[in-house]
Amino acid sequence: MTINLPGDCNEITKTPSSKWPEIDLPNAEMGKVCLRFAPEPNGGLHLGHSKAVLLNKYFVDKYEGRLIVRMDDTNPTKESTEFVDGILKDLKSLGICYDTLTYTSNYFDQLKDMAERLISEGKAYVDDTPVDQMRFERDKGIESKCRNNNVSENLELWKEMIAGSDRGVMCCVRGKLDFQNKNKCLRDPVYYRCNPVLHHRVGSKYKLYPTYDFAGPFVDNTEGITHVLWSNEYSDRDDQYHLIQEDMGFKKVYFYEFSRLSMVYTLMSKRKHLWFVQNGRVDGWDDPRLPTIQGMVRRGLKIEALIQFILEQYTKH
Repeated sequence: MTINLPGDCNEITKTPSSKWPEIDLPNAEMGKVCLRFAPEPNGGLHLGHSKAVLLNKYFVDKYEGRLIVRMDDTNPTKESTEFVDGILKDLKSLGICYDTLTYTSNYFDQLKDMAERLISEGKAYVDDTPVDQMRFERDKGIESKCRNNNVSENLELWKEMIAGSDRGVMCCVRGKLDFQNKNKCLRDPVYYRCNPVLHHRVGSKYKLYPTYDFAGPFVDNTEGITHVLWSNEYSDRDDQYHLIQEDMGFKKVYFYEFSRLSMVYTLMSKRKHLWFVQNGRVDGWDDPRLPTIQGMVRRGLKIEALIQFILEQYTKH
């Protein structure tokens, strides 16, 4: 097994194979594996992210594949260029050498076209149900009053959403999946929402943005991703992902699930870390009291030790 350490990306440190388990990636072909690490630029990376990206890198090295780092920038309310730069610094600190850096925002026009196509095919609809009521209906498996609107009605409201009109901002686009399924992730998930906030890369060009649930399957296919690695806390979204890909007419992407990294006496949440930073409870994202990558570096943790800690989890049962 090999792991890239900080410094020149061509410098590879080999570790004795007896120390690390050989982990196989199902349905992987040598030289054809393409993986992605897709953080949202809304905060710094923490120890949980290091587990995900190091595992991605392990499989890329093992199968002589490609690693794409994709900034999942679909929510301008929470994201910024500052966080993009911070994540790239975190990856450099971890010694992660990727093949390509992309952004979900690169595909906004194509995503918008796909949403319109699904609406035209009756696979999605525009819903103006208030958020709290929609949440209640999804929880109880109640069909939205807008679910059976005709295509022309949906397309008219879609145009209002694109324009960001007073009528449009009351609406969202939902996939027509299975509103009574026991898996609540299949109960007509939201694909698009209006948001008037300026985007850190595209400014005011768009008045609506895709959700992660909708953008992920589309961009994964467009970028040629073969396998998606995510923690088992998202396992209930497997069927949703595949149904959305099927509606889009794309081939199946394989999943590899790993256990979520949990720690005691600390918080593993970018949202909660952001609260501490914004309220001046810590010095910043590199405060040594935070389990962020830069916090750990500032605290004196060696990256080699962090890598060993993450990978040794796969030797223990």
